Amino acid sequence: HYRTVKARADNDWALAASDLAAAMEADVQAGLTPFFVMATIGTTSSCAVDPVADIAAVAGAHRAWVHVDGAYAGAAAVVPEVRARWFGGLEAVDSYSFNPHKWLLTNFDCCAMWAADAGPIKEAVSLTPVYLQNTGNALDYKDWQVPLGRRFRSLKLFFVLRLYGAEKLRQYVSHHMALASHFAAHVAADPRFELAAPPRFGLVCFRLAGAPRAANEALLAAINASREQFLVHTELGGVYTLRLAVGSVWVQREHVDAAWAAVCAAADSVLAAQPAAGGNGKH
Repeated sequence: HYRTVKARADNDWALAASDLAAAMEADVQAGLTPFFVMATIGTTSSCAVDPVADIAAVAGAHRAWVHVDGAYAGAAAVVPEVRARWFGGLEAVDSYSFNPHKWLLTNFDCCAMWAADAGPIKEAVSLTPVYLQNTGNALDYKDWQVPLGRRFRSLKLFFVLRLYGAEKLRQYVSHHMALASHFAAHVAADPRFELAAPPRFGLVCFRLAGAPRAANEALLAAINASREQFLVHTELGGVYTLRLAVGSVWVQREHVDAAWAAVCAAADSVLAAQPAAGGNGKH
């Protein structure tokens, strides 16, 4: 049995600890035992950041394991001020992971994971035959997974860290975040558009303000038809939303400005074809 606790627009699409508490209490009243909670730093749709410390406190009352997924946004923790703002509370969780291959210049695939206590993980997945039960295997990462063998994924991450160093990686991530903020400023300054979620990390969620779903669908199709930019969409609260992610190794401000120019040109075409009455954006 698992439960999805829905995020809300009035909480910037982050999981509210009060909603989690209510859901866990309802499970207890139904005779269930909550044992695992997953929070997210940088959700896929909108890069929302869950209140990790508050969630850990709620889960702790039920002695539930708390895992935090920082798959994409976790790379931003290399920037001290970003880490201080968005990554608080990790000291209270049981495990945390992020994917260096998503935003930290590392080839696919590479996932980094930390565990406050690896014992329960090894008890759950370790399959150790008698011929491997010796002191030489006391710290063996095969016990953190079901398969016996594992790839040497950490080697490529090691070389990235040695090649770039902490400061260059900070500059790289900060550069992308600044470009995303630059694009978001374009969106905020144009009355035809609205930001669908607060811009975070390298992601900007936006759409035509007050336009029907079909208009935003047509906008996305027109932008991607040029093959100069590629955007994808999501739905936030059931409303069709476009997503621009800044993450290319070589991207510069002129590329972001060109993307905005393409969005504006596509919007001119789409809006000219719309009925004068428009819509409410909820379709």
